[in-house]
Amino acid sequence: MLLGVNIDHIAVLREARKINDPDPLQAIGIAQRAGADQITIHLREDRRHIHDEDVRKIIDNSPLPV
Repeated sequence: MLLGVNIDHIAVLREARKINDPDPLQAIGIAQRAGADQITIHLREDRRHIHDEDVRKIIDNSPLPV
């Protein structure tokens, strides 16, 4: 069984604070060190939390499968 970590809520916090913190990419590193096997993101139609640029950065830089 594999552990997938959804990082959408990291983006929710970032959007609520109106600053670029917490960073979803940093959260991926933390999830990996904690034993995650993969990352899950949900790109909503309204782009409320995860944005197109987040998806590109995550796919390009994540050490884990997305």
